[in-house]
Amino acid sequence: MTRTRQENLERLRANPGTVEPGQKIEVSPFRPEDAEGVARLYFAIYGENFPLDYVYDPEQIAAANAGPELHQFVARTSAGDVVGLTALFRVAPSPNIMESGGLMILPAYRGGTLTVRMTKASLATLPEELGLNAVFGQSVCDHLISQKLARHFSSPAYALEMEAMPPRPEGSTDGVGGRISLLDELRIYRDVPHTVYLPERFADFLAGLYAKHGLARSFGAAGPVSGRTRSGVTTMDGASLAKLLVDEPGADLGEAIDAFETGHPGRHAYHLQLPLAHPGVSAAVETARERGYFLGGLLPLWTGTDVLLLQKLASDPDFSLPLLLTDEAKELMDCIRSDWAGLPGR
Repeated sequence: MTRTRQENLERLRANPGTVEPGQKIEVSPFRPEDAEGVARLYFAIYGENFPLDYVYDPEQIAAANAGPELHQFVARTSAGDVVGLTALFRVAPSPNIMESGGLMILPAYRGGTLTVRMTKASLATLPEELGLNAVFGQSVCDHLISQKLARHFSSPAYALEMEAMPPRPEGSTDGVGGRISLLDELRIYRDVPHTVYLPERFADFLAGLYAKHGLARSFGAAGPVSGRTRSGVTTMDGASLAKLLVDEPGADLGEAIDAFETGHPGRHAYHLQLPLAHPGVSAAVETARERGYFLGGLLPLWTGTDVLLLQKLASDPDFSLPLLLTDEAKELMDCIRSDWAGLPGR
């Protein structure tokens, strides 16, 4: 019988485990016997605050790793203690993209090469074995550590989600304060050439990204929208974020956006994902801008074909907060700031 979250937390409180520092470390794919150590690692790093229940339950951790949606890599000592974790997991609509993330290391084992070793192990052969087109990652922009890791593993930024995450807890010594922006990075293993319809407003920006990263696209002529909008919604309540993924923009897109926001009131950030493979995307962009949406960037192959990310915030974005490592990321934010400044009514 599956234990409840509270039962698992009570068990971990009673026996959190201790790990001696300075032990030799090996990195390899998750093994069922790692499950207890993984639960203890989450408890050591996040306390009782991680939003997903299964991470505190060894049985559920082992079951999740047995399926196709999660592939964890573990840093363990010779005694079998788990001191670090990273993973590939599914977040994109396309089954051919997985996210690299969830990296955590016990404080006593930070500061060396373990972060690079773990990430390298997870990316060495698994993406090819799984037949992935791309690996997605997100770097927080309140420090530069994760951006340096992305650069090391040739994962350039294609989009910048302004203020997509809540501030760090009060008293935290990490970061620079305020809500946290995210760089969306992709390492593309297999490109899928296809026709895209560049919105006139963003044509130079998008064509520049395609050329810079060697993505083969043909450019079609824009067309109208018609019929009804087909879309789906995902939410991240803890981040005050809601996302509308538009599969097909219709003549009622404005009404669909209004209904999306009404159905998810009071969010700090709203994201709109539009299909660049649809001839009506240019008209869809203008409809969205009338409602306050501005550029976020490009998500290559996100649904099997490319997606344009637009975003809207409850208050003016603070463009002074994101810390950006590369010139390309800084240029991306400049484009986003310029588009935001040109919104109707500003």
